[in-house]
Amino acid sequence: MRTYRLSTWIAAGAVFALAGCGGSDLTVQVVADGPEGPVPQAKLPVTFYPFDRDSIFDDLDAEASSPKPEIPEAMLNTFATIRGLQEQWRSKESEWSGVRDRMQTLSDEMNAMDPRARGTREYMSKYEEFESLEGREQALNNEKTELFERFTALQDSVTAQVDSFRIVRDNWEEEAYAGYFDIEQDLLTQLKREVYEDTTSAAGYVTRRLPGGDWWVTTRIRVPVGEFYWNLKVDSDLDTLRLDSQNGEERIRL
Repeated sequence: MRTYRLSTWIAAGAVFALAGCGGSDLTVQVVADGPEGPVPQAKLPVTFYPFDRDSIFDDLDAEASSPKPEIPEAMLNTFATIRGLQEQWRSKESEWSGVRDRMQTLSDEMNAMDPRARGTREYMSKYEEFESLEGREQALNNEKTELFERFTALQDSVTAQVDSFRIVRDNWEEEAYAGYFDIEQDLLTQLKREVYEDTTSAAGYVTRRLPGGDWWVTTRIRVPVGEFYWNLKVDSDLDTLRLDSQNGEERIRL
């Protein structure tokens, strides 16, 4: 049976946390980058740990019988191309949507005008603008469709490679991380603490009262070629913590 050594840092952290007392409310908001700005992440699981779980995985990685499988460089390059195509497609779709919205506005305005005004300068100005936008709308629609088809085709082309790598990685993790939950339970017993889980509201918020001591907030969201991951130690002076692209880590995760 394999045995695992907790790092000195984890052990020291446990002593520190045991020394903590009292408690306070912590409000966490999770947002992702969107085309129009930050997007609150609703119904997202958020976990509060009284220890740094990543340091445990670092220890297990170091003690594994073989090196952790790394995604091949060629696959990473393909993922970068996929992401670039998706960003281009989304940008083009946003531009196309803006043109469509303007055309709809012009159409509504013209339909609302008195029929007798259809020969006026105001009506003709709207009509000419609408006509000029028709060609632009069609061109943008063609461009975004082509980009989407290239994006999905490239995704499909690496499916078999991704599946093969996932099998290798999952088998490695099953062996290397087999002792994680025992380590976690031992730490919780030492700390006389528990792990808290909650779910964000529609506005991306979650509030949890945490006992005194050290705490880490962990959550993740899916992105096109992986995940955006947070595992942040909570500053004891904070009562509100915003998780966004500035303090998280984008990771390839198949």
